Amino acid sequence: MQSHKMLLEVEDEYFYLIAIYSSLEGYKMAYFINKHLKIKLERERRDIDFNHAEYAALYELYSQKDPNSSYSIDLVSNKFKGKPKKILSSGSLFEEEELSPQEVNLIPEYNKVDYFLRMSEEIHPKEFTRMLSKIGQIPGVQAAYAIDVDNLKSKQNLIFE
Repeated sequence: MQSHKMLLEVEDEYFYLIAIYSSLEGYKMAYFINKHLKIKLERERRDIDFNHAEYAALYELYSQKDPNSSYSIDLVSNKFKGKPKKILSSGSLFEEEELSPQEVNLIPEYNKVDYFLRMSEEIHPKEFTRMLSKIGQIPGVQAAYAIDVDNLKSKQNLIFE
């Protein structure tokens, strides 16, 4: 039997990315980013749903809703704590294995990062540097740094438009 291979060419999307370490809740982080950067991040109606091997995870997503802006900004959580989607049965009526919630990451290679701030490539590099320094000044942010998107293994997880 003959097999056919089809190659799908996907246009590589480039964006700037900031990793944020913080114990703040998502809505508080969005509020402080709005306040310090003078932008308008709003919670999306739908979170990013991502199917991992054992988990169906939902990651909070906040996006800029300003149509006058020349670039887009998204704040996405990197951590989801939930129970596995598989139900394990031991076969007995009363014996059930207790499944504790596990944490899964949108970008597994950065499992300590709490949030990612993604900006479209239209942003000027000086503006990006200014935003990075402002985020580092937010109370409750332990660290913030830029990530080289070209070396990111799970880059496709951040393409969610």
